[in-house]
Amino acid sequence: MDIKGSVKTFAKARELMEKGMMEEAFDLYCDAFLGRISDPGCGKEFPLFFRLQMARYFCAKKNTFISLAEGDMVSDLIKCCYEQFISSFTGNPFCKTPSGRMRLLENLEIVFPVQNDTEESISRLAVSK
Repeated sequence: MDIKGSVKTFAKARELMEKGMMEEAFDLYCDAFLGRISDPGCGKEFPLFFRLQMARYFCAKKNTFISLAEGDMVSDLIKCCYEQFISSFTGNPFCKTPSGRMRLLENLEIVFPVQNDTEESISRLAVSK
C-alpha cells in the first residue's frame, strides 16, 4: 500500500472508531500502519506479531484514537523490537521453525508508555481478523 492509500485507510479507520466499530477500525488501523512500514525483509510472522503488539498498545491507551504520527512511532517501535528479536535469536534451535518463532514472538511484550491491558481484551482484538 502506498502512502496515499494508507492515509485513506487511516481516515476510514478513524470514522469507524467514531461510530464505535472498534474491531473494524482496529483492522484498518493495522492495515494502514503495516502499509507504511512494510519491508520485504520481515518474516511471514511479522503481520501477526504487529497485530498482537498493536492490540496491546490500544488496550493500554486511555482512549481509542490514534494520530498518524503516534501510529508511525508505535509501528516503528514494533518493527524495531521484531528485528532485534529475530537478530538475537539467529541460530537458536527454538527459532528454526516458523511455529517456534511465532510462539516466542507471542510471548514477547513491548512495554509501551502506558501499560494497563488485559489478556482477554488483547486476545479479542488480535484474533478478530
